[in-house]
Amino acid sequence: MKRLVILLLLVLAPLPYAAAQGSDADAIRAELLAFSGKVTSVTCDFVQRRESALLAEPVLSSGQMRYRRPGCLEWRYLEPFDLSFTADAGAVSIRRNGREEPLSGPQGRLAREMTQLIIRSVEGSVLSDEKLFRSEFAREGGEIVVLLYPLRKEMQKMWSSLVLRYDGGNMGARSIEMRESSGDTTLITFNKVRYGFSE
Repeated sequence: MKRLVILLLLVLAPLPYAAAQGSDADAIRAELLAFSGKVTSVTCDFVQRRESALLAEPVLSSGQMRYRRPGCLEWRYLEPFDLSFTADAGAVSIRRNGREEPLSGPQGRLAREMTQLIIRSVEGSVLSDEKLFRSEFAREGGEIVVLLYPLRKEMQKMWSSLVLRYDGGNMGARSIEMRESSGDTTLITFNKVRYGFSE
């Protein structure tokens, strides 16, 4: 099940930066929310790098993500295998070996929660959800860095923190890091990002 969660999430060592405080953090959050509020669609390529104490070398995979507001998401791995997850209207399905299968039961519930987390990340609401995460905001060079610390116990068992990096100029997402409580890490970098905006 944990492997499924890792595949579903887009998202290492501690980052050297100073967290913004008070009104600075509020200003950064407001900029990101203003940008994400105008986004109606996102398409991009991604590269995922998985590091684990159980692996001799990092595992690399790549694929494409498509998002359409409200709440439609396709996360597709193309290399080294063809596997995709689709979320639409709260239902989540998986496609592998040319067959689409709905996810139900505990696996389906967890898949729905994880895809909703991805969708909230794309839509920006995860940045202001104080029930899910404690957040820190900072400017680092030409980037905005957001650290999210899970508050729910079931999430804390899997992740110690998530690190989101945005372009400081156009506010677009650059990467997501997922730090697991075990010390394993997943880094997903976005390329060829294309946004659609509301009028």
